[in-house]
Amino acid sequence: MKHTRLILALLLVAAAGFTACSDDDSNEPSNMATLAISLTDAPADYDAVNITFAEVAVSMEGGWIVLSGAPQTINLLEWNNGKSIEIGRGDIEPGSITQVRLMVSDAEVVVDGQTHSVTIPSAEQTGLKLITNFDVVAGVTYELVVDFDAHQSIVTTGPPHNPNGYKLKPTLRVVEKAVTGSISGTVTNFADAPLAIALQGGMEVTSTPVDQTDGSFRLSYLDPGTYDIRIEDVNGLVYTENDITVTAGDDTAIGEVTLL
Repeated sequence: MKHTRLILALLLVAAAGFTACSDDDSNEPSNMATLAISLTDAPADYDAVNITFAEVAVSMEGGWIVLSGAPQTINLLEWNNGKSIEIGRGDIEPGSITQVRLMVSDAEVVVDGQTHSVTIPSAEQTGLKLITNFDVVAGVTYELVVDFDAHQSIVTTGPPHNPNGYKLKPTLRVVEKAVTGSISGTVTNFADAPLAIALQGGMEVTSTPVDQTDGSFRLSYLDPGTYDIRIEDVNGLVYTENDITVTAGDDTAIGEVTLL
């Protein structure tokens, strides 16, 4: 009996030791970081802008890490006014990200119900590359947002009012979502399709259509700083406001505005 009790006691001690080791292992910090790439867009004068991304990757220490290798077709015009869609996610080792690469295998625009192919000069072979300098540390999840801006990235060939072709000429920017802010407001007279634009130094940073149901707008994913905004509808009515401060993680609400 004493021998049996001794064996049971040893087993209990061993089980307790195993549990303690397991708990210690589960509490160890992860040695990997998680990175997600999302896509947003500015408006464009098309019914749809469909881009097929064959691969999403980032460059770290001279090598490429693929976050998504499955083709995905996205209508860019569905992702504006503060909305974004995730196009790649993965666990990566800590380090510095120097580039984001989007491999594009197909592109098309829809104009007045007709679909037209978009010429891709070299993106299918080398990808659309965005230079960045972004450090990641272990145990943290990061999200980078790519602003595609279809309005500037799709150019026409031939006569402006009767184009004979469309060409991809990307205008892209990439930002870290966590350290960006936004500017929002509501247009009281929004019936004639106003467009809101954020500018710095007279140059357009991003734009978004005003919501046609309630007049709201949000200029999102802006780096901290000071911006001017301009809102104009198709009839030429305008509202402008200068020196609006954007801070990381916050929305700057300017309230109701009226186009004059």
